[in-house]
Parts: sequence; structure tokens; C-alpha cells
Amino acid sequence: MAAGKLHMSDYLDLEKPLFRSSSFPRVKQEATHCVHCGQFHDDQTAHLYDYHQAVDEDLICHICLQPLVNPMDTRCGHTFCSECIKHYLKIQKICPLDRLTLTSKDVQPASIMVKRLLDKLLVVCPNVDYCEEVLPRSELEAHLQNKCRGAVTRCLKSRAGCPFQGPRSALQCHMWECAYREEDENLMVPVIEGEVTTLDIPKGSYDLGISIVGGCDTPLMAVVIQEIFPEGVVAKDGRLAQGDQILEVNGEDLTLATHAQARQALKTLYPICRLTVYREKAEESQPIEKEEILRVTLSKKQGKQLGIKLVGKNRSGPGLYILELIQGGLALQDGRLKPDDRILEINKTDMLVGTQEEAAKLIQSSKDKVTFVISRRTRPQTPDLIRSASKDCVAQAIAALEQEADKSVVRKQPKEKLVTITKDSSESLGISVAGGLGSQRGDVPIYVSNVQAGGCLARSKQVKKGDILVSINGISLMDLTHSESVKVLKACAESKAVSLKKFDGTETSDGALNFAPSWLFWLNLPSMCQTEKIISLEKSQSGSLGLAIVGGCDSSHGNQPIFVKSVVLNTPAAKDGRIRCGDTILSVNGQCLQNMTHAGAVGLLKSLKGTVTLTVVSWPGTVV
Repeated sequence: MAAGKLHMSDYLDLEKPLFRSSSFPRVKQEATHCVHCGQFHDDQTAHLYDYHQAVDEDLICHICLQPLVNPMDTRCGHTFCSECIKHYLKIQKICPLDRLTLTSKDVQPASIMVKRLLDKLLVVCPNVDYCEEVLPRSELEAHLQNKCRGAVTRCLKSRAGCPFQGPRSALQCHMWECAYREEDENLMVPVIEGEVTTLDIPKGSYDLGISIVGGCDTPLMAVVIQEIFPEGVVAKDGRLAQGDQILEVNGEDLTLATHAQARQALKTLYPICRLTVYREKAEESQPIEKEEILRVTLSKKQGKQLGIKLVGKNRSGPGLYILELIQGGLALQDGRLKPDDRILEINKTDMLVGTQEEAAKLIQSSKDKVTFVISRRTRPQTPDLIRSASKDCVAQAIAALEQEADKSVVRKQPKEKLVTITKDSSESLGISVAGGLGSQRGDVPIYVSNVQAGGCLARSKQVKKGDILVSINGISLMDLTHSESVKVLKACAESKAVSLKKFDGTETSDGALNFAPSWLFWLNLPSMCQTEKIISLEKSQSGSLGLAIVGGCDSSHGNQPIFVKSVVLNTPAAKDGRIRCGDTILSVNGQCLQNMTHAGAVGLLKSLKGTVTLTVVSWPGTVV
């Protein structure tokens, strides 16, 4: 960087004007379309970006006068783009700024902090005719390859000879008219780990034969395949797997769809179902966390403390971290600092290797204000390759969800009710039930799947489809199989007086068809309806179980349990087969996960060696 020591807080000043000029002259080459930045430039020129706002002058290369790309530091204290300084030194062996002798051996990659600041710069997607996305520079390449509707793509039948190349938004229309559509039937596009894949599945008038969990109104924040039924069209196609994330169906974007919206879209009848899916890579090779660098200034008030408890090295790595924010303190009232934030600077003093005592002195010695630069690690709600929405888009989605409480996974749990009816002893109850221990969909409580019109319970208007039956005439129906429950119900139906204890179902249905619960239906049942499973897994040599988890008390959806978002193929959890996407993990080796942060749960799972014992509740997904 420029001579003299610069602080991280200096880099965060984005008010200085951006200077532009022509690049350093070099041999002219033909410009080609770059897959990394989406612009046209020759291979000797640094990537080009359209920045959303002015960039700090300290982040500008003094050769091309553009924001730094792949920054390199010189021994004399300056920073340039890698391509710029490399080509400059081929002509002159001196520093472009101070004219001191300089060779290629005297430059090295810039600090991680500078690279992170550059990665956070907001850029505009270059495909402005089709896309209005504004996103961090580090996410642009993944956006162009996997999300942008204006990105150039080939026809799915290109291997059969179709020459089509065009924006992704036009692919859907082209496929219906493609001259090679009926050919290439035996050429199946495979689903590749770590990549977004679009595939056609002949569906006809049948369901897909899968169950799904998740949605943007749940902690999973993505639509995930939980189960593939053996006789369904997806199973016969053979390419999809449990844990695959569904991003799009027949041109309809599901990345910000609620669970109900995704269910409706996937059940819509099309002769051919075109799915865009993402399959996660093995857990050890994919990015687990993202890092944000934030600057927070707190104003001191007489008689009030900042209320910040700091701690030294913790499970997240070396350094100084926020352990707790004290009730009534200024930091908690301000709301910007969070537990587990790492302190990088206090009042422009580097705290990367600082102690609690040094931090306390700096805070106490400050008269009016204390400025913190902090690092915050968060797990992406979906993989970086597919979730490149801008912060504004995410904030708008969350705001919309908060306004539609009826669509949220967080609902008030139903209360137990007592229903008493009198009837003729020869009259049946007039209901059909489903569920029970060991049922086809798993261990679920007995629920009313249909109500016979004109039957005694229908006449009472106190029981509906979707109600959970707890007991009848004092005999519990909990922990019974379906056949055992039916036997008890028939025996009690011979009585003239029948007392039913039940929970009102959070979902119901009209018409003659049996009621089919969704995944959200089960999540809202009280804990007494849960059947816990104890599962022991042996960690792999790399220390992985093969689980990706979401949720926690710090979830964007409020205090949530820890959910299994995906089970990675060919890992201990996948080979065992008992844990499914959408399952809730209650405890790990006896340690309860209730009211634990997401980072705390991740740290706990990572820290354990050998055999790991999980207590799990597994609910069936929504059938589509």
C-alpha cells in the first residue's frame, strides 16, 4: 500500500473518489469474453468490474488506476495489481512510485486483510440487460456461472449437435423449440458435485416421487430433497439424490420460495419437468464459513458501561473475541456487536494478538467514543455458488417473511383439547387414521386422514382432517403402531360415550382425498409427539460426519433447533442412512443443543473425536 502504516479502518472509508485512466501500455492482443469478470479484455489485462460505489483511493492500483485485482505488495511498501506490476517490471526494473530498484523477486501477495476488503467491494453484474444484481466482487464469478439469467449458456442438447448459445433466461423457451429435443434421449446430463445442473425428467401426469424439506421461510433457507421413493419418476431417472438442492423448476426460481410455494411449483403438471439443482461437495472441501469485516463506533455515556465481556483464544481460532454482551450495556442496546465477533482493532490499535488487559485499557482510556473493527464468521445459508443475492435482496425477503407470520416455520404450538361425544354403540367413529410407530413415512403420531361425511365425529364438528389423536377413553395412542391404534379405536367405538384427547392440526384439507401432511405440519407439534432416535456415527479419517447444519438460537428466523440441511454423499452419515435432511439434532454426546448458537453447534461437532452419538428427531418431508 502507500508508504506508511495504514489501519483497517482506513480501508473502510468508501467516500473518496474513484480515479480512472487508461491502463499501462502493453502489447495489444485480441479481447475475449472473460468467464471470471464477465467483461471483454485480453489475457494480459487485469479483470474489469463495474463498481457500485466509489472505492477508497488506498485500494487503487497506481498503474491501471483501477481497484486492485490479485494485489501484490512490493518491498518498498506499495501495492499493485498482479498483472500490472508483472508486465511493468518486464520493461522497467524500478517501482512505479518511488523509482527504487525492484524485481519480480521483490513482490509478494498482499495481506489477507487487504484481499478481504477488496472481495467485499460491491460490483454490478455486467449482464445489465438481463440482471440487476449488485453483489460482493468475490461472488461475481460464481454468480455468472450459476445464477445470472443473462450469462451465456449452451443448449442442454449441445452434445447432440444443437448450436444454441444465449442468455440463461432464454434457455427455457429455446428448449421447447429445440430441433434436437426428441433426439439424444439416451444422453443423460449427470449431476456433478459442487456444480449447478439443469436436467429434464419425463413426468407425464405423475408426481415426481420425492419428498422435500426447507424453503426460505425455514432455517434451511433452501429447498432440499429428503427422500426419493423407489417407484417414482425421479427414482427411475436415477440422477438425483437425497440432499440435492432444487434451485429452479420449469423456469420458476425456488431460491427465495417459501415451503408452500415450492410445494405448489413442484406439483404443477408438466409433461417434462426441468429441474435446476445443486449438489454439495464433500464437506471437507467446501467453504464452511464466510467472514465479514465491520467497523462499529460506540459513544460513551456517563454512568453507563459498554457492557462487553471479552475472552482470549476460543474454538473459533486465536485472537480476542466477544464472549457476552451484558444486559443494560451500551453495546447490547446498540445491537451491532454480537457474541463470537473477533476484535481486530480498537481505536486504530491492532488487536490481532492483543490481550484482554490491553483491550480494557484502550476502552477505558477513550473519552467519548470507542471504535471497533471486528471480524464476523457466518455459515452461508446456501452454498456460495448458488446464493449470491445482494444484502438488500436478502433483507427484503426477510422483511416479507416477517410480515407473513402464517407462512413462518415458527408458530404457536397447538394445545391439547378434550372432545366428548355420545352415539349409538353400533355406530363407528367415522374417521380414517394414518401414522404410528414404524409407519411407511417413519415414526409419527396417529392423525386423522379423513372424516366420513355424516359420521358421528363429523356431526360433532369437533374433529377435522389433520388433528393429532392423543388418547381415546383414557387409553393412550402415543407410541403405538398404526394397526395397534386402529384396534384400540375400534374397541372404544363400541361405547356409547367416547372421549378423545387431541391436538388441532396446523394444516387440514377439503374434499374427499385423504389429508397429506407437509414437513412444516410436523415441525409445529409439541415435544410429546416426538420420537427420539439415538444414532452413533464413527467420524471419517478427515474428522467429518458428512452433515451440514443450520439453525441455532441466533438464526435469522429466531431461536431455532439445529437442523440437518444436507447429508453429503459417501460420508459416515450418508453410509449409515438413518439421518435425513430436515432432521432436528437435539443433543450431541449427551450435550443439549437447545439455545446454542450455530457456531457453537458447529464447534462442538468439529471438536469431537471417534464415535459421535446424536439424539435426533426425524419428520417426513412433503411429498411432491
